[in-house]
Amino acid sequence: MIIKLTYSNMLGERNYMPNRYIIDTSSLIQFPQILAHSGNRKIVIPRVVNEELSFQRRNSEKQPWAELITSAKVTVIAPPDTLKQEPVPSDKNARRLSSGDFEIVRTAIMYTEQQGAESPCVVTEDNALKHFLKMRGIESISGSEFLKTNKRNVTNKVIHDAAKDVVSKQRKQLLVSFSFGVLSTIIGSLVYKYFDVLVTTISVWGTIICLPIIGVFLFRYRERDRLSYGIFEFIVGFLIACHVLFPSFDYSQLHLPEGIKIIGGLYVMVRGLDNIGKGVIGTRLESRWRKLFYKNA
Repeated sequence: MIIKLTYSNMLGERNYMPNRYIIDTSSLIQFPQILAHSGNRKIVIPRVVNEELSFQRRNSEKQPWAELITSAKVTVIAPPDTLKQEPVPSDKNARRLSSGDFEIVRTAIMYTEQQGAESPCVVTEDNALKHFLKMRGIESISGSEFLKTNKRNVTNKVIHDAAKDVVSKQRKQLLVSFSFGVLSTIIGSLVYKYFDVLVTTISVWGTIICLPIIGVFLFRYRERDRLSYGIFEFIVGFLIACHVLFPSFDYSQLHLPEGIKIIGGLYVMVRGLDNIGKGVIGTRLESRWRKLFYKNA
């Protein structure tokens, strides 16, 4: 009874603990310890979540999601073929949902239609998805709320330690990307500062040959570590805009060339933020980034 009241107070509606949790990608990435806290509750991972994690695994061998999910012995389920009440993609509340979100919604509706009042609870960090589920009477909680409500369940220490290792690797990867982005900016600034010396040293033809090589290197850099490249790009854009203002600047002397440089710097900064946003997908920063820049995310 105490556990029921605690859960009811947290969500404000339910009088019982759900016997099935559907885990979204956002919560599993940020709180992989969920897999160790299932206890006697059934954890369900929609197929689309497993596919998204597999995609992340291909891009980062440091996050062994497949091994973690297999060890936890959770259920990976395909979406239902048909439902009595299909969610409508054109619904105004559904415009912010991805195709993956719809598969999660359809999976939750399937269990609701099968179990009636004993409907499942979706664990997600996505506010837009939470709102869409609420409009259909389906409960949802965050990963941190799940861990709080299930803290009395027996924890699988092996899975818990493996999950902590995944979190640790994520943090190290983010730190390395940030550090490398700053280092790249420093190197780029030095190249810009001593550009004349470099040109006179390697000659005009040497410069012409180096430019496409540098372009290919930067493209490879972006594709391999978009987060780091985005940080590098944002700082470079900031420096481009500041170069017009320092060491001395008079607003009365602002003309078209200076204005174009400032706008160009702002454009590069926006492009950098776009790359950072793409770079944090699949990391612990994704949900925070979405909440910061996306409405009702």
